[in-house]
Amino acid sequence: MKMKGAKYSKKLFAFLDILGFEPIVNESRKNPQLISRIAEMLSRSEQIARESLKFRPTVLKVNPNDYAYRSFSDTSAIYGPYNSHDDLSFISAWIMMYQYLMWKEEQTFIRGAVVYGDLYSDENVLFGPALIDAYHLEQCKTKAMWPRVLIDQSVLANTNEAERRRDFYEFLRQDDDNLAYLDYLRELFHVITLAENKRTIGKRQYDFGLPASFFEEHKQAILKQYDSVKEDDKDGSKIGKYVKLSEYHNSTIDRLRQVIKGLMNNGNLISGLFDDLKASESAQKAGLQYQPKYSVEEHPEQADMLNILGTVINRLFINPPPDILKTPGIVVIGQTGKVEGSKAIHTLSREVLKALTTLDRALQDATIDINSLSLKV
Repeated sequence: MKMKGAKYSKKLFAFLDILGFEPIVNESRKNPQLISRIAEMLSRSEQIARESLKFRPTVLKVNPNDYAYRSFSDTSAIYGPYNSHDDLSFISAWIMMYQYLMWKEEQTFIRGAVVYGDLYSDENVLFGPALIDAYHLEQCKTKAMWPRVLIDQSVLANTNEAERRRDFYEFLRQDDDNLAYLDYLRELFHVITLAENKRTIGKRQYDFGLPASFFEEHKQAILKQYDSVKEDDKDGSKIGKYVKLSEYHNSTIDRLRQVIKGLMNNGNLISGLFDDLKASESAQKAGLQYQPKYSVEEHPEQADMLNILGTVINRLFINPPPDILKTPGIVVIGQTGKVEGSKAIHTLSREVLKALTTLDRALQDATIDINSLSLKV
């Protein structure tokens, strides 16, 4: 069949692999019972990937139908347009949700790469420089190394300075190797565990649990994979991936705990937040410009602090302790008199401090003892 006039188009392209898949397949040569397990895992992987496409933050002006998904064996690919920064945010949200559901339900981890480049696709054929570039980046042992999804410079080059700065404070990360990758643990902590316990994706409702279970499940999935490879790992290359993943796990917890401790030591922050909100609303009604002191848009470096504090306060209102229910004006702070508002702020600050203390302890308990992992390199 001749295909005249075929040409490339520029696409965002994500290439993803299930880590540790090859050893399982090799083991199935001697243990045929594993074949059913492999087939079930791949079938579930595709189902999870397609369901993750339904997860789209409401603020993004993106049509998921503009994106295509394909899979072969343990490899998944998603690709679509790059018309605006929302497209990068969407594909990143999809990948992070896919990563999450795979380690939560299958105890497996994803490694991959996202590039921007030339791609040809139709109902039957998929090829192009973007696919090759993503494949080589994902397979590069000196770059991808451990289970993470790299974001290529070809993608970052299409973001402006303000977008790039905000992204690295919100869902991208760069370590000592200067490679950008999706900071899925931190982002999902904010999007899922603090904001909502349950969320419907596609036709299924997932119970994401509390922050304690979120990090604890990630910890147990890492340790399970570590235990599965440590006996046959002669050069330490396999367990090394999970040691590095453990370091990422712990560093994410450390970062969040530092923010929490800062919040606990700032007794005037809650009243400052509400004062800032009142000033912003007053300026807006008067048609004036106002630069918020507390704003992710204006100050992306505050993303962790505002996300944690805001969602802790929201949860207190959803399941309020008795003290809050007894305090006049607590639900309408900023619309009450000065004395009544001060009492409400005081009560709320005390309850927030309790919630932050509980959250800090949960994060500490979910830390991995890396010294107990015997790295043979």
